[in-house]
Formats: sequence, structure tokens, C-alpha cells
Amino acid sequence: MELRHLRHFLAVAEELHMGRAALRLAMAQPPLSQSIGRLEKELGVKLFERANRRLTLTRAGAAFVEEARASVLHADAALHVARAAHDGEAGEIRIGFVSAALYEHLPHLLSRLRQKYPDIHPKLIEVSTNEQIAALSRSEIDIGFVHPPLGTDERLDVHDFPAEDLIAVLPDDRRTHGVTLTDIARHGLIMFPAAQGPALHARIMDTFTKAGLEVRIIQEATRALTMLSLVAAGLGAALLPRSTQHLVFQGVRYAAIADVSLPAWPLAVIAKRRPRPAIVDSVWKLLEARPDVS
Repeated sequence: MELRHLRHFLAVAEELHMGRAALRLAMAQPPLSQSIGRLEKELGVKLFERANRRLTLTRAGAAFVEEARASVLHADAALHVARAAHDGEAGEIRIGFVSAALYEHLPHLLSRLRQKYPDIHPKLIEVSTNEQIAALSRSEIDIGFVHPPLGTDERLDVHDFPAEDLIAVLPDDRRTHGVTLTDIARHGLIMFPAAQGPALHARIMDTFTKAGLEVRIIQEATRALTMLSLVAAGLGAALLPRSTQHLVFQGVRYAAIADVSLPAWPLAVIAKRRPRPAIVDSVWKLLEARPDVS
């Protein structure tokens, strides 16, 4: 059964006039009559009664209308999705991300995706920067939110966001003032592993050393939520990007660091360079077009 025969049938069923249906379909009347005849022959039923130059649907024809309409609509939808996928406007895109992307940049991208490309469906995977670089190399993700520097020879496109100031996260003591490096060192640190961000890790620890402070790493954690939970339990203090304050977490307080500037927390988006799937280019253009969040 050909799709064009169903379209022809629906036009005739709605017009109940072969001439008007042919005009609507921009075709001659004889080929339209032949198309209906072929459909009736294939189905083995009569779809129209022809009497006194009038057309009416038979019982079989009336029953067939809704199924034919559903088939045509489904085919049209499939055609739309196929064309949209070819143009990079539909399909699944796999996005890796680090925790710091959750509070501003990733939600902004997802919101714009819904508005601009409702047929693009993101699959989100929370993994470290190094894991994302490996996943990109194996084509297991398409785009990644990562912490530079990247330390890879992979040929990547990189879109940098403005680096964020670090703030202290401490057990909630009901105070509202800022804290010093000494206060943080007294608590001990809940820290991400050095392998997760070697350069940033070294610069943070060097800041304490230059201030003449010895700080003990109480516990390592790879996720911001894990760090917050450990701080709330009173195990130590953490250093996280300022946007983490968007997350209300019972048992912790966020505080500016009063006496020294710690290194900023960098964030970037990476993707393989071209040639790459059109869907990646569509999302990449959204990232480049969006004003950076301050």
C-alpha cells in the first residue's frame, strides 16, 4: 500500500467529489480515479459508492478513514524527524558534565535547547573532566562541560566561560560574616582529588602554603553534593565555585574568603572538531550565541 494512495483516498473522502479532490491534489481526475481503484483492489473492499454522479463512503470506507489519516500523520511526522535529524535539529545529544556546570551554564543550555530545538533530546552524564576527554575520544559523548586546563592532544573545539571565584563552604554556625584562610585551615579541607584537576588543586594548596598555613585534607570527594554532605556532617570545609550558592543545602553556610584571593574555578565546553554530526554544530551555535552568565 503506497502512501500516495492513502493521501488520494483522504482527499476524495473529505471532498466527496472526484473533481474537487483532483484540484486539491493538483492532479488530473483520471489518474486520481485509477489510484482509488488500485487501493480498493489492494484492500479487497469497495471504499466509495458511485450513484447519480455522487460519491458516498461505504461502511468499509468510513471505517478506513481514521486509520488512513493516522498512517499519513505518522508518516509525515517520521519524515519531519528524519529531515530535522539530517539538519541537526532532532535526535539525541549526549552531554557530559562536571558538578559545577549544574548551577548556571548547563540549565541555561537545556532551556535554550527546549525553546530552539524541541526535537533534540539531551542525555546527561555526570563524569569528571578526564573521563569526558576519554569519552569524547571514544565517541561516547558529543559535548562536555569540563574544568580546564585539559592536558590532552585531542583536537577539540573549546568554549570558555568566565572563571568563577571560589567561596568557602563550612558547617552552619549561624554566622554571616566572611572567613579567612586560617578559619578554613582550622576546619580541614574536603577536597577534590588532584587527578580530577591537577593545576587547580596545586594552586589552591599553594595559596595556603604561601600564607604560612598547613591545611589537612580530611576527605576527597569528586562531586559537589558529596562535598556539601560531608561539610554538613561537620567533617571539614570545602572550596566550591560561587554559583554553588544557588543550591540550598541544610547544615552548611557559604562564606566569602576575606583575606586572600584563591584561584578562580574555570569551566569550559568541549567538542570534537569538524567533521562532526550536524546536531553537535546546532548545540555548539547555541553555546556560542548565548551571553555568558556572570
